[in-house]
Amino acid sequence: MKFGFIPIEGGAYYPQYLEQVELGEALGFDSVWLEEHHGVKDHYWPSPLLALAGAATRTERISLGTDILVAPFYHPVRLAEDVALLDIISKGRLILGMAIGYKPDEFDLYQVPFTKRGERFEEALCLMKQLWTQDAVTFEGKYYQVKGQRIEPKPYQRPHPPLWLGGWGKLSLTRAAFLGQAWIPGPTADLAKLLEAQKIYHTKLESMGIMPGSRPTPLTRDLVIAKTDEEAWEMAKRHLSISYRDEYATATWSHPLLSGGGSASIEQFEDFSKDRFLIGDPDTVIQQIQRFEQAFGVDHLICRLYFPGMPHDFILQELKLFAAEVIPAFKGEGR
Repeated sequence: MKFGFIPIEGGAYYPQYLEQVELGEALGFDSVWLEEHHGVKDHYWPSPLLALAGAATRTERISLGTDILVAPFYHPVRLAEDVALLDIISKGRLILGMAIGYKPDEFDLYQVPFTKRGERFEEALCLMKQLWTQDAVTFEGKYYQVKGQRIEPKPYQRPHPPLWLGGWGKLSLTRAAFLGQAWIPGPTADLAKLLEAQKIYHTKLESMGIMPGSRPTPLTRDLVIAKTDEEAWEMAKRHLSISYRDEYATATWSHPLLSGGGSASIEQFEDFSKDRFLIGDPDTVIQQIQRFEQAFGVDHLICRLYFPGMPHDFILQELKLFAAEVIPAFKGEGR
């Protein structure tokens, strides 16, 4: 199994972010990932590709990914160029995770229509693939038109960086099967919802004659790890539970997975966390990961470590503890 992490977020914490990324690479993590959202104080990145470019210049081995970039906020030609350049800067270490987005206020901020965003996403992705692989592109779409144009440079990876597509609806899962190289689920769903969505995704792959096991099986989970279960739960209740309560249990917008009863259940945090979060000491976390490995088949686990207010020093200790005690259990190295 490969292991990645989502470090501290928010532009104000850029120096701490770089320190965590450099440490993660030194400790043997396989990947680092950045999320995109807008207008959230001390959380997320408005420009994840730009922040990853900084990490690319400070690292040599670790893969760099977006989990997730909200594609409708970018013109596909501009995005194709930025992705190609970042792939060159990182010497082919980029994994491009993308989705259609779900927060209406962000679409209002960018003055992009919320409706038909999936249709525009499909068209943009098709155009981007052509721009990455062809020297003269003529594209006549409903939303985008290009006549005999090209972009330079082309990506370092050929034909282009891996495309891991997110989303939970049937259409999103279909796009992941037909247009991407993997489906990348976010951290909010419990195991039952994960398996329900994975079944749809696998059915789509099989309809194309593709064996599901031939594709990567990434999974994002929220993680709080400490030397004892008690310390981990104390930090989780102080930061992770408050993050979910403040961000998802709200009437201003509806999360695809946590609206209605799902949001209300955040108040019963320990019940809400079951088969959803990774919380505990190393042995507890290993057991929790093994459950997702056996049931879901995850082969690239991405651990989100940061929640608003989570101290930088605590995240550094999490990285060290996870690398020393958890990763060896899945790499055949012993403990």
